[in-house]
Amino acid sequence: MFARLEPPLQPSSDDARRQLEHELSKPKYGDRRTLLQKLMDWLNERLADLTDGAGSLPPLWLGLVLIMLAALIGLGLTRIRRRQGPERGSDHDVDEVIFSELDADELRAAGDRALADGDTALAHVQYFRALARRGVDRTIVSARPGATAHEVANELSHAFPDRRADIDAAARTFDEVRYGGRVPPRPVVEAMRDLDASLARSRPAHPAVTR
Repeated sequence: MFARLEPPLQPSSDDARRQLEHELSKPKYGDRRTLLQKLMDWLNERLADLTDGAGSLPPLWLGLVLIMLAALIGLGLTRIRRRQGPERGSDHDVDEVIFSELDADELRAAGDRALADGDTALAHVQYFRALARRGVDRTIVSARPGATAHEVANELSHAFPDRRADIDAAARTFDEVRYGGRVPPRPVVEAMRDLDASLARSRPAHPAVTR
């Protein structure tokens, strides 16, 4: 009634090797080395070719090899830094990131140009820098070393408590853009621009900061 089942065939060692080679030759098992690994392997092969039968490497070739090795190491470090991403705002000094040699009006003009070009990320950064610089000029913000955008926002909020929510949002977006790579939508950038203009016309509710 039932067909007789044959036991599974056991391939010979040669057949098994050929089947394995055939399987590994499929695209899904392709070369998965990184670009840096491939370059290093290529360099090792060239170095072996040059030294085969020669006993030593000529000084000129040795210099070229060292230069290539240095370039490859630099490339590898650059790729690692990019994968790790930028540092967070709490680790950056305000005088290195927020302030520049430009005054508030120049920073605002730079923001206007960036916004006109469609670069909303740069525009927001420049508008926030203008806001911070204007705060320093009015002795509302202290440009002490190690301060962050959040701390700048706290000082501005102390002077303009009714705008605390807007100021905090502006500082938060600054960090997201500057350190997280966020591209803010145009309405957010326009709100940042309007906040700078509004505070420039407003009278602080509290005395200036102590230097």
